[in-house]
Amino acid sequence: MFKTAYSINERFTIEGLFSAVRQQRAISQGVFEDFTETTGLGDGVLMLHYEYFSKSAVQMAFGAGPKIPTGSSDLSNDNGITLNADLQPGSGAWDGILHHRITKTLISRPSMVFTNLITYRITGANNEYLGSQKYEFGNEYSIILGASDQLVFLKQLMGYGLNFRYRNASQDKNNDQIVSNTGGEWIFIIPSVSWQASSSMSIIFNGEFPLYSRVTGTQLTPSYRLNVGVYLSFNSKKNQLFNLNQ
Repeated sequence: MFKTAYSINERFTIEGLFSAVRQQRAISQGVFEDFTETTGLGDGVLMLHYEYFSKSAVQMAFGAGPKIPTGSSDLSNDNGITLNADLQPGSGAWDGILHHRITKTLISRPSMVFTNLITYRITGANNEYLGSQKYEFGNEYSIILGASDQLVFLKQLMGYGLNFRYRNASQDKNNDQIVSNTGGEWIFIIPSVSWQASSSMSIIFNGEFPLYSRVTGTQLTPSYRLNVGVYLSFNSKKNQLFNLNQ
């Protein structure tokens, strides 16, 4: 994933998220094994953020924008059979995304920040799913609560944090009919560490581990996820280009 943001002024920020996706799936049944792999450009996201409140170490911002179907949604396997939606790099549909962020800096310790993020995705429909069908992923929302801090370790500026994420996804629809074995809710714990390599670059590592999951029917559910990210900032006299850690 590549994410970039541009500060128009102290209130408004434009943010873009772009991705390249590679997925692998292996299903084993006795001596039989089915292996499928897909690679391609993922869907993109454009967001406009407005910081409408900033006072007493508290900032509040609202964002909105589209998810753009730039990724392929019609890839097929070696036998020429179009793959299901969960293996496609893109969704083939336009979505709307709403986002709200609250950050609170601890006055007695300015390096410590408490964060609350709420994101809601309103999904559109792919009207060319499997050639002639209509497929729509379920709407979903997530809530993140967490805290982060910084300290000097071996003369290096290090950061650490702990987040909890709640995610709820509605069931998918195929030709306006509910798709069984889709949808559910999850709670994850997300510890993280970061290294401020320079004044303009930081590297962050985090892990995402499930504390609770309740899925509809029988389906795959996340076990864990490991992430690494590199954040760069570029400053000019009037404007600032930077990455936002979400």
